[in-house]
Amino acid sequence: MNKKTFFFLTLCCFINSFAQNSFGKGSYVTEKDQKVEGFIKNLDWKNNPTQFEFKSSESSKSEILRISTVKSFEIDDKVKYVKSKVNIDNSSTFVSSLSTEKAPIYTEETVFLKTLVQGDTNLYEYNSATSKLFFYQADNGVVVPLVYKKYFIDDNKVAENNEYRNQLKEVKTCNEVIEKEIGVLKYTTKDLTVFFTKANSCNGGSVNYQSITESEKKNLFHVTLRPGINFSSYSVESKVMPDFYNANFDNKTSFRFGVEAEFVLPFNNNKLAVIIEPTYQYYNADKILDASTNRGVRIKYSSIELPVGLRYYMFLDKNSKIFVNALGVFDAVLEKSKLEYDNTFVTPGLKSSMNMAFGIGYKYADRYNVEFRINSKRDMLPGGTSMESKYKNFSIIFGYTLF
Repeated sequence: MNKKTFFFLTLCCFINSFAQNSFGKGSYVTEKDQKVEGFIKNLDWKNNPTQFEFKSSESSKSEILRISTVKSFEIDDKVKYVKSKVNIDNSSTFVSSLSTEKAPIYTEETVFLKTLVQGDTNLYEYNSATSKLFFYQADNGVVVPLVYKKYFIDDNKVAENNEYRNQLKEVKTCNEVIEKEIGVLKYTTKDLTVFFTKANSCNGGSVNYQSITESEKKNLFHVTLRPGINFSSYSVESKVMPDFYNANFDNKTSFRFGVEAEFVLPFNNNKLAVIIEPTYQYYNADKILDASTNRGVRIKYSSIELPVGLRYYMFLDKNSKIFVNALGVFDAVLEKSKLEYDNTFVTPGLKSSMNMAFGIGYKYADRYNVEFRINSKRDMLPGGTSMESKYKNFSIIFGYTLF
C-alpha cells in the first residue's frame, strides 16, 4: 500500500469517528407507563428495529434499550414506534419462491411497529428484509394485519389476495372516502397513508401524528456538473528491449469534465447513494529517449471514464457534510489514442480497461462540493506486445448541483 492510499484511508476513518448519526430529541415509554425524555440516535431505520440508543442528555453516556423493556419510543417530529404482539406473515415475496397458499401463514411476534397515521384509527408499518406489511388499529383496540399476499395458482400464474380492501370498508370513513376509491387502493405506504389520513379527518376529526415528512424524503435524485484537474503520470516497461522502449513520462496537469447522476437511497438518513459519473479526460506527453539521435516517444491519450459506485455521507451540521466514494471505473479509450516511438514500427494503440477509485469530499448546502480522488494504476497496453504500462492519476474535482 503506497503512502497516498494509506493517508487517504486513515483520513476516512478519522472523519468517520467524528461524523456519526445524530441524536434527536425524543422520549420512550417504559413497561410501567413511565415517559422518559432525552435523546435518541436517529438511524432512519429501513427495517423495524428491535432496540435503540438513548441518552438522558446531550452530554451523557448512551445506553441500549431493547424491545423487552420499552412500550414505545419516538424522535420528535420524525418517527414513532409502538410495541405490539401481532401476526406476521413471513411468506416470501420473491416470485421464484411464492407460496401456493392464498391465506397468510402467520406467526405471532412482538415487534416495534412504525406509526404512519395516528388518530381514531391508527396505521402502522412493518418492514423486514423480505417484506413490507401494514396493520391498523381502531379505537385503541386490537392491532389487525391488513391482508395482502401474492401466491401461485395453476401453471405458475401469480395471483393476489387483496383482502385488505374488504377490511378497509370496515374502517369508519365519511363521504370523501368511497368504495370506488378502496377498490383501486394499492398496498403501499403512500396510498394507505392517504386513506387513513382522510378517514381520521372525517366529521371534524384530526390526524394527531404522521411520521413521514415528505420534505425529507423527496429530492433523492441529483445531477451535478463535475469539472476538475487531473495530476497524471505514465510509464512503460518492455520485457524484450527495455533500453529501447522503457519510458517514464513527466507528471502532467490536465482538465477533466464529468456529469454525475446520484441516486440517494431512502433510508439511514439518506447517508448512502449510488453514483455514476461519465467523464472526459486526457493525457498528452512526450519523452526524449536518446539525446544523441533525438529519438523520442509520445503518448496521446483521451477517454470517456465511467465511474460507478457508492457514496457515504457523514453530516457535520445542517448545511455541511463530508462524503467518501468507492468506485469501479470503466475507461473507454477514444480514437487516435496511441503510444508512438521514433525509428520503430511499434505504435501500439491504447486499449480500454478498468480500475478502482476512492474519493473524499465536502459538500455545502447540497449545492457546492469538492472532492479529492485517487485512482489505482491502469494498464492501457494490449496483451501480446511484451510491454506493460502504468497510468497513475490523482484528481481534484469541483461540483455544482443543478437539482
